[in-house]
Amino acid sequence: MGMELIHRAYSFVCLRCGHGWEAEYDIRLTTDEYDRLHADYFVAGRKVTSPLKSGHCPACESGRIRILRPGRVDSARPRQD
Repeated sequence: MGMELIHRAYSFVCLRCGHGWEAEYDIRLTTDEYDRLHADYFVAGRKVTSPLKSGHCPACESGRIRILRPGRVDSARPRQD
């Protein structure tokens, strides 16, 4: 069994209200005795749900979000005509 700790940043944009935000995660990757990979996500030392599986907009609570590379929030927001 092995363990690796990595740091990742993600950008998010809500497809409902257009709110954009970025978040950073420490990800602990472990391999079990059957060689299966498991990822645990942490923010400020607190275990959180993976944003890749279930994310919600902090502004409107919608689950309709898009995950982007860091720094891409402005380019992905819906246009405000």
